[in-house]
Amino acid sequence: MLARELAIVLRARVTWLQAALAGLLIGHGFVLAIDLYSAGSRSALAERLMSREFDPLLGLVRPTLGGLYLALSLLGPLVAARPVAAEKERRTFGALLLQTGAPVRLALSKAAAALVGVALQLIAPVVLLAAWWGVGGHLGATETAVALLAYVLYLALVTAVSVAAAAWTATLAQAATVALLVIAASWAIDASEGFAALAWLGRALDWSVTTHLEPMERGTLAVGACLWMVAMTLGALVLAWLGVRMDLGRPRRLAVAVLVLVATASGGALAHRVRRGLDLTEDRRASLPPAAAQGLRTLPGPVALEVWLDRDDARRQELESDTLAKLRLARSDLEVTTPTDGRPEPDEAVRDEAYGRIVVHVGGATRETHSTSRKEIVTLLFEAAGRPVPDWSQPEYPGYPFVIDGARRTALVILAYLGIPLALLGVGWRMTRP
Repeated sequence: MLARELAIVLRARVTWLQAALAGLLIGHGFVLAIDLYSAGSRSALAERLMSREFDPLLGLVRPTLGGLYLALSLLGPLVAARPVAAEKERRTFGALLLQTGAPVRLALSKAAAALVGVALQLIAPVVLLAAWWGVGGHLGATETAVALLAYVLYLALVTAVSVAAAAWTATLAQAATVALLVIAASWAIDASEGFAALAWLGRALDWSVTTHLEPMERGTLAVGACLWMVAMTLGALVLAWLGVRMDLGRPRRLAVAVLVLVATASGGALAHRVRRGLDLTEDRRASLPPAAAQGLRTLPGPVALEVWLDRDDARRQELESDTLAKLRLARSDLEVTTPTDGRPEPDEAVRDEAYGRIVVHVGGATRETHSTSRKEIVTLLFEAAGRPVPDWSQPEYPGYPFVIDGARRTALVILAYLGIPLALLGVGWRMTRP
């Protein structure tokens, strides 16, 4: 059965066309990234302090994978929904289901074939990053693998959602539209981030795909993010299986579907509560200094922070992306509350002298500061616990500035804009010939 489903997917022109379009989109992001990286590297090569800021993971890998995110979101559903939707449009799905007599095996076979078709989009970023390494650029193997793993999980999620949409609709257009609406809902949630006027959507960010991709894009293996992606994917696959159960009445299928949605939401909520993370970046640069991180793990009692900053305050955004992320790697049980999000309406007039406080709680002791410096906050944590501040030295990340110009840049541009898209089209033409 799987061979038949793979033939349906890989012998369709739309499969290879979407892979080529994705390759072109990803290649464009890659070329822009290497140009910006090279422009900054020219001045950084002469200044050691500046060179430490040149991180290939953030400066090259992440922009390249940004193109993959857009391609998976917009083009993935067109391919992933097709194995089920095409059978329904040709009115052969019911006969196929009767012939096999195994709805679970049929749903999984179609999902696996759809996954292979969408996974063709991974060819472009893998080849381009290998080319960057081949011309002398630096890549951290482990941290790059973590970033790619995040998008493999997202690929599986897009595929599962699209197959489920196809199982519950009658045509490919309907299935693709439903899948795109689900993806667009995540984008709408992302749009609320950083706006005090949308603070009521703060908890909805727990259901944004970007929220779970971001730590892994930075080389941190977030266990909760992985479990959330797996929970959402499994829930969508169960919905797909339920959608192909033609032997069940529609009211019964809808009732069971509601139970599946509730179970999936519960699983996602539990997964989001898992704060465990592993810093797999080079030189552990995403973590606090080793002695400080080890000391934080030994602090007794609950550790909590109150952050009196609005969501649209740049200091809060910097605090969350740097200090709080590193603190959570050392103390996964860290509790962070933001009382300003509880106001029904944002009001600039309430920003009095108490605004901007960061209140540190360790056990029953409390300390306050207006600084967002991670060293200042860590120092207050140890002071509140009555312990000396540990050594703050940390292995120095050298940075990897690298200039690509001349023939090497030309070769990468040709590969990105012509080589990969034309190669995918060529293979597709060969595979789809009558």
